Amino acid sequence: MTLDQDLFPEFLHNVEEYRMVEDNQKVLLAVSGGPDSMALLHLFLRWNSKRIGVWHLNHGFRESAAAEAEMVRRYCEEQGVPVEICTYDVMRFIKDTGDSKQQGARRIRYKLLEEYARARGYSRIALGHHADDQAETVLMHLLRGSGLSGLKGMLPKRGIYIRPLLTMSKAALVDYCLTRGIPFAEDESNADPVYFRNKVRHELIPLLEREYNRGLRQHLVNLSEVVRAEDEELEGIAREILHRHMRISGAQAAFPRRTFTALSPAMQRRVLRSLLAEHKGDLRRIGYEHVEKWRGLILAGGSFELELPQTTVAGTANYIYVGEFPQAVWESMILSIPGEVRVGGWAIRAELFTLDTLPPPGEHSEDFDLQALALPLIVRPRQDGDRMQPFGSSSLKKVSRLMLEAHVPRGLRCTLPLVADQQDILWIPEVRRGEKGRLSHGTKDVVRLTCVPGQSWR
Repeated sequence: MTLDQDLFPEFLHNVEEYRMVEDNQKVLLAVSGGPDSMALLHLFLRWNSKRIGVWHLNHGFRESAAAEAEMVRRYCEEQGVPVEICTYDVMRFIKDTGDSKQQGARRIRYKLLEEYARARGYSRIALGHHADDQAETVLMHLLRGSGLSGLKGMLPKRGIYIRPLLTMSKAALVDYCLTRGIPFAEDESNADPVYFRNKVRHELIPLLEREYNRGLRQHLVNLSEVVRAEDEELEGIAREILHRHMRISGAQAAFPRRTFTALSPAMQRRVLRSLLAEHKGDLRRIGYEHVEKWRGLILAGGSFELELPQTTVAGTANYIYVGEFPQAVWESMILSIPGEVRVGGWAIRAELFTLDTLPPPGEHSEDFDLQALALPLIVRPRQDGDRMQPFGSSSLKKVSRLMLEAHVPRGLRCTLPLVADQQDILWIPEVRRGEKGRLSHGTKDVVRLTCVPGQSWR
């Protein structure tokens, strides 16, 4: 590496390559005063000094904190850049939340950053993470047993956050500051071995470089780039599959079970995570073990209901469901023959045939002897005390027991439509049909009832 390496072309390439900033967007720089964030500030000054502002947090952890805040303020004023020095009692926040020192400082820093950015009209927040940070992050995720997504490390652009320095080493950034007379301060806590990242930085990586591979850091950075690109490609495929087949109704989403089981295991995991992300908005507290348990229940073939962090998932014979399962609020409806009614995520259709013209039954159809029915037919939700005589049985059975035996998820039981005549329940779609209306040699006219689960999902 040559002294006085100009990092601006690489910085500009990163900004443009990842479309970090759109035309006329303002960028808020998170500047701690270290060489990485001070180099970030200088590079953005060269990019467009009129579209940037600086935010610094004085957390009061160290005696030097006030001096670092003053250094940042003075340099920004010399350069004519708007600067906000935020003084916050982080230790009180940590005591109130029970967070660790590092976790608490990180949480409040991002919270305050975003609040200030919104209040002042900044569309992007630039962070000074560099290639050494990326290498450490990838190795830490590997040591913690992360999946493929963890090996991506930090993303160049994620939401409003951008990281233009991820391809640049810490040494190159220090040289950049030294050769240009840019002031900076070193955070002495970065050397404290009590922190996991610092042990990886100062002990593990030097050992691996010394004993095994001198180019380890760059290899880890390269790995993150390859994994990120391939992961984005696969995520795009998963989202395309999801959007093609997913149906939304209110606070609930459904995905066809047959479509899911035809996917590869890797794509199944991605579709489930995408389904959760689409519905919940994020994947916080959702780990590998949650997805695998959910996937296992789907592949087992039965109905199920599973509580995941902050949401509920369920499955019936035909669909996978995510989200709230609302109580039935619809009223009983007359089902004309022929005719169709739609309710919730279901469509119930009635057709009339003679026994001679009756076509083969469909997957979700049941046939009834018209002369045995007390018309008109109705479609209604389940009611307390409902009983039905199941097909082939000589006695009545509680509908709640039939649903339990069919493993209908508890949250879905109140949403299943029941088809009845004026005397008896004839059919619980996807659960059981009743004995009443059984076809016989004396049957002349046949009512075919067909249930289309999910047809009316929007």
